[in-house]
Amino acid sequence: MIALVAGALACESLHVVPEAFQVAWVSPVGQRVGRNTPLQMVRVSDLRQTVESAKRDQTAVLRALGLVGKHVPDREWKVTVFDVRSEWLCRPMDGEEGDEVAGVGVCPGDWQRRGKGVRRKAWTGCGYLHDPVAGTRTLDVFRVPWSSAISFGFCVMPMTRFLEGA
Repeated sequence: MIALVAGALACESLHVVPEAFQVAWVSPVGQRVGRNTPLQMVRVSDLRQTVESAKRDQTAVLRALGLVGKHVPDREWKVTVFDVRSEWLCRPMDGEEGDEVAGVGVCPGDWQRRGKGVRRKAWTGCGYLHDPVAGTRTLDVFRVPWSSAISFGFCVMPMTRFLEGA
């Protein structure tokens, strides 16, 4: 019986990332961060797939990102897209700092915890999120400090525009 419970709680494998790719930080309009604040991000390609599978429904996408639950606050959201290198990122997950998992190191200490705004029920500690409403695994997550993320520039757009296919 204990083996069955342990197996059910085990983390699933994570996706390997290329050397350079795009990530997105989704946040409420007006939210700002400091220079060394670790942003929680997802791959843009994964986010686009989520948008398509959610039929461009903002609430479903925000749930997949762990940012809302059953009740959605009445606010505007933005998507900030960055070009990054994989060595700038870490995976926020339980583990030893620096251990490599699917090509990306495990985050240091405090960065291993749930990101700002991410709901407790969505946090797995496995480097990916969970949609508790749908009961499914959703997106792999990464952390990178703002100062590194902006190295190649960034683009900010309203989430409604991203949902439309921008």
